[in-house]
Amino acid sequence: MSKNITAIVPTRAGSERLKNKNIRPFADKSLLQIKIDILKVLIEKGHIQKIVVNTNCEKSMEIAYANNIEVVKRDEYYASSECPINEYWNEVLTNGVETEASMLCQVTSPLIKLETFEKCIINFNELGSPIMTVDYIKDYLWKVDKNKFYAVNYDYPNHPKSQDLEKFFFRINFGVVIITKSDLLKYKNIMTPKTHCIYLNREECIDIDDAIDFSLAESIYLKLLK
Repeated sequence: MSKNITAIVPTRAGSERLKNKNIRPFADKSLLQIKIDILKVLIEKGHIQKIVVNTNCEKSMEIAYANNIEVVKRDEYYASSECPINEYWNEVLTNGVETEASMLCQVTSPLIKLETFEKCIINFNELGSPIMTVDYIKDYLWKVDKNKFYAVNYDYPNHPKSQDLEKFFFRINFGVVIITKSDLLKYKNIMTPKTHCIYLNREECIDIDDAIDFSLAESIYLKLLK
């Protein structure tokens, strides 16, 4: 049996780059509804205890209530750009959460599969460490220092094939995060020194930030349904 985990689905009103992206039509549903649907399956299978929608968006509240999902109304400060991200994480992952652990589930990652959620939860239970989904960045990376450019992950001017790069980097994508309250309090961050990373494939790691991301994710989502 899984540890007690509450799935937290955060949304907010007033998306800056893509208006109403969380609740606008997406494959005849909405990003929020799609996330709720997959989390309901996790409840049915005994992987999580409950779902909470944390939001200041009235429409998101309506969708949550229509699905018999608990709502935590977010204070406007925590939905604003004035709020430091660490304070936001602490608010979202603890407010209204009675379980020992929280699972952050961003609606802007609609292509994460049920199997991936299950893998994350199983690893969390077996390893006893926080979980974070990431994706590989295996490409030619450079940095600039005092107006001079340097190759980061290969020996310039040698130029290996990208698949042969000896070093690689990864990007935190926040698709799935599982962490206990004690670890969140201790490290004041959702990424900790003992976090176990779960690598997502190219489709699953798509994060919707703007209109192009939205259209791309919707197109892939519809193809996967066929």
